[in-house]
Order: sequence, then structure tokens, then C-alpha cells
Amino acid sequence: MRERLKTKPSGTVCKYLFGPAILADNKRSFYNMLSLNIAHALMLSKQGIITPEEAGKILLAFLDLEREGNAAFNLNPEFEDYYFNLENYLIGKVGMEVGGKLHTARSRNDLHSTISRMNVRDQMIKLYPLLLNLREVLLKKAAEHTETVFTGYTHMQPAQPISIAFYFTAVAQGLERDYERMFTAYQRLNQCTLGSGAFAGTSFPIDRHYAAELLGFNGPMYNNMDAVASRDYLLELLGSFVNFGATINRFVNDLYIWATDEFSYIEVDDSLAASSSIMPQKKNSVTLEHCKAKTSHLLGAYVASFSCMKGTPYGHCRDIAGESIAPFWDAADQMEAILNLLGETVEKLIIKTGNMKKRADRNFCTVTELADELVKREGLSFRVAHHIVGSMVSQCLDSGLDASQMTVEMLNNASKEFAAKTFGWSQQELSSVLDSVNSVHNKHDYGAPSPKECQDMILRLSQKLDQDRASYLKSLDDLRSAREKLEAEIGKFAK
Repeated sequence: MRERLKTKPSGTVCKYLFGPAILADNKRSFYNMLSLNIAHALMLSKQGIITPEEAGKILLAFLDLEREGNAAFNLNPEFEDYYFNLENYLIGKVGMEVGGKLHTARSRNDLHSTISRMNVRDQMIKLYPLLLNLREVLLKKAAEHTETVFTGYTHMQPAQPISIAFYFTAVAQGLERDYERMFTAYQRLNQCTLGSGAFAGTSFPIDRHYAAELLGFNGPMYNNMDAVASRDYLLELLGSFVNFGATINRFVNDLYIWATDEFSYIEVDDSLAASSSIMPQKKNSVTLEHCKAKTSHLLGAYVASFSCMKGTPYGHCRDIAGESIAPFWDAADQMEAILNLLGETVEKLIIKTGNMKKRADRNFCTVTELADELVKREGLSFRVAHHIVGSMVSQCLDSGLDASQMTVEMLNNASKEFAAKTFGWSQQELSSVLDSVNSVHNKHDYGAPSPKECQDMILRLSQKLDQDRASYLKSLDDLRSAREKLEAEIGKFAK
């Protein structure tokens, strides 16, 4: 393997490059590496490149190793990488004449690029249902709170009353788009590079479609050079992680603020909180803090992977093959943590409906409704109505009053100034217009926060969630079918 080189790899190279990579692959790549080698051996036999007898010996050795597990053979960093360690094991079991034929019609370049795709695929298959679950949790919580009214904010100032259902469906819709970005990337990830060789293919009569099918890929990548040179699926997936992180960071930041004593809109469950070593009254929303902070790791992984790829030749090199993928694993771990932590936090979230309603009725977030009613009932232009209501708000603030203390007298005084007339409203009519629940119920156009519209949004988002879950399960079925075919092909050699 190192015939061109006159010395063994140095201890420094083994310690910092070969050794850590081999250990990581033994943990992450063991079963995928065996499956890939088995599929390649089956393809070589099918194409007559090796004999069925030779393929049978190779398969038997790998099946024995699979049963024994990844601790069954010694790992030596002087063999440079994980595959050479595996090849050394195989040759030790079946001899050089047979074991040495396995590497026919391929290179470590196409082998490792295929393994990377399989490993990343495994991670994504674990992450997709977690994001589907978070969307489901949000929609369930929304369905429980179509009538729970609270203040909606713009510029972090009270704006107009909305419902928890309206807010949670907004976030769920954003996560729906995040999921779509993440899942469509799977189609470009799930392409097989095996058979591309070092980058220029091979003169052996291989069947790349057959190998791809056995390994659960949608098919082989077309251009051999692009197959081994490209890791753009990493940037696409990490980019979708960053988009998700932006959505989550904004959502969690809102929850974090609402959990403060000053807002007291929500409270995290005790099982998800931490206390203080010195202040006995403290209940800290630590899951929210960690979810916010962990989104920064997602951006860091994207920047790191991109930085590894830029400025490299369009071909195989260690920058691309080894270093560019390294940030993905931490990002995937962070995604898993965020999705699980946030899913449980939202599911167990305590929503203080009384505090929300009380604040919404007092902080002037309903006065836009009053301006609208003046336009509808009294025929005023909206700008005149805006002047009237703005003047009433200013008077209340100067007098230390809140929105619930607005009076018909204030309305008529302001209307005299800006409309040169008064209105025959009762105090009950004015209070009804300023009621936050009534304000939300009046918003019943397409995509608005009324309970009926929110129920429709929950239904639509739930239907799309079901479709996305079905697509995900179809991907799982495809992988199971590929595995069953691989095992069936192996079974032919056991007869």
C-alpha cells in the first residue's frame, strides 16, 4: 500500500491524522463499510470480474466480521485509513489472491465519498422525524389555544392582539419550509459515487446502477470527476440547518422573554428548569438558553465546511474528502439536541392565559380595532380615525390610565377636535370594541388570527405534515427494500 514511499508514516501523522480518522470511522462507518464492500463484491461477481467462489469467500469473511462487531480486528494507524485496515483483515482471512481482488475497479476516492454519503444519510434519517415531531407538537399546542388571546408585538412593542394558536402556526409554517429545504436536499445526497474510481472511472465492465441499488441510493452520480470532487450536499444540508436555526432562535427568544417575571406569559416545566446555587427563588429556563445558543454551532459548521471547500481544485483532495465533512457531525448532534429539548419544552409549556388576556386588554394593543370601527360605523377616513384614537391614547398615558379605562367622554372630546362632531356610542359599545377577544374574533380574513382561521391553518399544516411524514417513511421503506435485496443477493452464495 505504501510501496512508493520509503518510510512508515510518522508518529505525528498517525497521532493527529490517521489515528483519529480511523477511530471515528470504526465507530461511524463499520456497518456501512461492510455493506459497501459486500455490494462491490457482488457487483464484481455479477459482471464476471471475479469468480463466484472468490466473491463467496469475501462475503463469508465480511459476514463473520459483521457478527463479531467492530471490536473484532486491530486498528493500526500505519495503514493510513480505515479501509486499508479492513482490507488487511480480509487478506488475513482469505489470502492476498482473493482478498486483494476486492479493490478491483475502484479507488479509495469513490469508496470514501460513498461512505460519507451513507453516513450522512444515516444522520439525516435520524433527524427528519425529530423535526416532524416538533411541528406536530406546535400544532397540538396551537389546537389547544385557538381562544387564548395575547399581545402581538412589532418592534418589541404592543401592536395588536392575536392568539397563541396564531403565533404557533406561524412558527410551524416556518418550520414546514425548513423541513422542505432539509428533505429535498436528501435527493441530492442520496446518489452513489461508487465506481467512479480515483476520478476518471475504470475500464472494467462494472455496473454502477446495480451497486447503487443494493446500497439504497436513488442511482449513481453521472460524471465520475464530479462524483469524487463534490461535497456540496454538505453545504446544502448545513445551509438548511442554518435556516432552521434562524427560525428556532427567533421563536425561542420570544419564549425566553415571555418567561420573564415582567411578562409572565409562560413558564417552562420544572423538569426542564434549573435553580440557583445562591438565590433560592430562581427558576431558570435553561432549555431555552441552550437551544438559542446551540443554533450558533449550526452557523459555525456551515462556515467551517464552506471554508474547507473554497479554494480547492475540482478534484479529490483531503480538504474535500476529510476536513470538509468534519463539521457536519457536530452540527447533526446539535440539531438532535435542539429538536429533542425544544420539542419537550413546548409540549410541557405552561401558558398563563389570564396574564396574557389582562395585559392585552390594558396595553392599548386593541385600539387599532377602535380606529377601524370608527371608519366602518361613522364613515370617517382612516387617517382622521387614527388621529382621534391616537389622541385618546396620549391622554390616557398622560393621566396614568390603561386601555380598559378609556371612556366615551374621551372619544367624543377627541372626535370634536379632529372630526368636528361627536358619536352616540355607549360605554358598553366602546368597551366591547376594545376587548382583546372580540378584536381577535373580528379578524377572520384569509390567514388571520380568528379561531376559525386558525383551525383552518392547523388543518392545512397538519395535512402537509402528514404528507411530509409519508415521504419520509417512503425513504425508509426504500432503504429497507435495498437492504432486503442486498441480503437476498448474499443469500444466493449461501446455497
